[in-house]
Amino acid sequence: MNTDNNSINQQCAESVSAYISVDEMAKMLSIARATAYQLTKINNFPCFYIGKRIIIPLTAFNEWAKTQAGNHAAFFEK
Repeated sequence: MNTDNNSINQQCAESVSAYISVDEMAKMLSIARATAYQLTKINNFPCFYIGKRIIIPLTAFNEWAKTQAGNHAAFFEK
């Protein structure tokens, strides 16, 4: 049975992407899509572009979110 659990864990790890889209980030944070796009404009927000698509590395995003939680706020520029 242990090999079955390892196989399931490996399948789950393979199905989770190392990158997320802005829409996926919005769903994760339960925020509006427009607000998620505003976040990508903040200095030091971990993202990059492929064409017009914004790509967010999940590990870097999680670290950024931890830092923001410690700061108690994210500031938006107009």
